Amino acid sequence: MTVQPGASTPVAVRVEERTAVLELNRPPAHLIDEAMAVRLHESLSDLDSRAEVDAIVVTGAGDVFCGGADASAVRASGRAAPFADAVARLFSFLPRSTTPLVAAVNGDALAGGFGLMCACDIVVVAEGARLGTNEAAYGAWPALAQVPAIRRVPEKAALTNALTGEPFSTDQALRLGIVDEVVPRAQLDARARDWAAAVTAAGSAVATGRPLFYRARELSYEQAVEEARRALTRAFSPPAA
Repeated sequence: MTVQPGASTPVAVRVEERTAVLELNRPPAHLIDEAMAVRLHESLSDLDSRAEVDAIVVTGAGDVFCGGADASAVRASGRAAPFADAVARLFSFLPRSTTPLVAAVNGDALAGGFGLMCACDIVVVAEGARLGTNEAAYGAWPALAQVPAIRRVPEKAALTNALTGEPFSTDQALRLGIVDEVVPRAQLDARARDWAAAVTAAGSAVATGRPLFYRARELSYEQAVEEARRALTRAFSPPAA
């Protein structure tokens, strides 16, 4: 097991057996500033490159998953553009990861935290968490958070959430298919591990298949078929000498 102690870093990482756990650790709400966005991207990219890691669980320390952007800190820093660039790089990387991502949502996932959750493949959430964008309640719009959100949330529900800033309950999220499972908080870690084991069933094929799955939504039908044809040819061709 490798550990990066949480006291001095906004992101703590540990690897146990073949599952990595990436824990947001900027209490109390793990708000994302520029440094945290950079560290999240770097940590996920590093874990994705490790042959010994088959799945990545993303979670938060304590009772909150992530409350979104640290708006006050970003405005005070005068670095709005570098912050937005860092978040955009993080969100752009997520669908390209060759390693499955499991969100273990231990508490509220709001604004950018909801976007991060929605960019994961499997979402298991603790009972009672609030899930959704909430920027509208503060006179803002979830510009980046809505990008992964509208790919996971049914369109009408996503628009209503963005317009009102009213989060979903866990029951609503489960009914809408936004999350895969709702469990008591005490069972969250164990169920996240179960899901991490389950998403490795395809073995090494995931490295090709997961990015292809997400790319297929962005391509025309013909382009997606052609890309899949090339992938299928590589899969059934003998190894290069």
